[in-house]
Amino acid sequence: MRSMFKSDRYNDVPLGVESAWPQRRIELRRGALLRLSAGDAVTAHAGSVWITEEDSRRDVLLHAGQTFRLARPGLALVEAAFSDASISLSN
Repeated sequence: MRSMFKSDRYNDVPLGVESAWPQRRIELRRGALLRLSAGDAVTAHAGSVWITEEDSRRDVLLHAGQTFRLARPGLALVEAAFSDASISLSN
């Protein structure tokens, strides 16, 4: 049977199967800041991260296993809050 996906492959994942692509983890040292923009989803895998969005009245404290989607336009900062943290980003 012929596959409906393109024959090019990325790490043995057929193109067109974006949801199956491996997520790249980002390791943040305690106090490290990462600049992001609206639309990204942040998932914490280890530790806790503090998320601040431009012109928002609230901040978000994300713990391991939780995901938060950045919805406000403008700059967002993600900080490894109390210890080193591991996160991944998706659209």
